[in-house]
Amino acid sequence: MVRRGAASKAGLNRSILDAGWGVFLGILAQKAESAARVLIPVDPRNTSRTCPECGHVDAQNRDGEKFQCTSCQHIDHADRVGAWNVALRAGLVLPDVA
Repeated sequence: MVRRGAASKAGLNRSILDAGWGVFLGILAQKAESAARVLIPVDPRNTSRTCPECGHVDAQNRDGEKFQCTSCQHIDHADRVGAWNVALRAGLVLPDVA
């Protein structure tokens, strides 16, 4: 079975996707500036898998919409945990974890 350059296609698709997000973020930054707002880019990786109480990161922390930390047993909705972690990373709230 010939893959017909699947690896190179995947690389091209990744480049197109990255360029698309770059253009989107540029337009969003301009819109924010024109509205006298500040755009704060945040790395979204593991935001719904990181405990906002103790900082423990584990794929097992999230089960569907349920979040339960495997370290400190903190329980919450996974989307709320993700939003809280995005706000923490953006510096919009002060963390309890030192």
